[in-house]
Amino acid sequence: KAAGDHRLLAGLYHNIGGLEHARGRFRRGEVFARRSVRERQQALGPDHPEVAADSAALAAILEAQSKYEEAESLYRKALTIFEQAFGPEHYEIAVNLNNLGSLSYATGRKEEAEQLYRRALAMKEKLLGPEHPDVAITLNNLAILCRSQGKLEEAERLYSRCLSIFRKVLEPGHPKLENCLTNYNRLLRQMGRG
Repeated sequence: KAAGDHRLLAGLYHNIGGLEHARGRFRRGEVFARRSVRERQQALGPDHPEVAADSAALAAILEAQSKYEEAESLYRKALTIFEQAFGPEHYEIAVNLNNLGSLSYATGRKEEAEQLYRRALAMKEKLLGPEHPDVAITLNNLAILCRSQGKLEEAERLYSRCLSIFRKVLEPGHPKLENCLTNYNRLLRQMGRG
């Protein structure tokens, strides 16, 4: 196959894998995501940013299945490739820092997760602006972490800011808004104010 054929197939597999991931069908998504990585590597070589993006997508699917070790390895390799290709600050780096933070949190490494979330948040704020919905995603993740560490006042500030952003950009009832509201209300009850 020509390189263009590999790239076309990689794009199709990537999209199907993403759809299966969104539907919660992670094992099916994993099959397509692995094919995407393989096809893209054949077209572009192992250290191309497009390969890193496919690898990061595969890592998210693996993380959803609690395959943490392989997911972490893929996230870290993708980060290295993105940093080499784009420098120290780029949207793909910020997203991968957030995802690696999520994985660190899921595996009980809260201090590492906090460092990754804070780095992702600062980068997203700089690149996207403080009111961007992607900023709110990391705010929500950091708030969950702070609550788990007993930093309740900081968690409340983070949730409030997240809700403010989501209310501006999302329709009432949107799953991300509802998730943040649920988390915020749990925190308020824990603080005796709910």
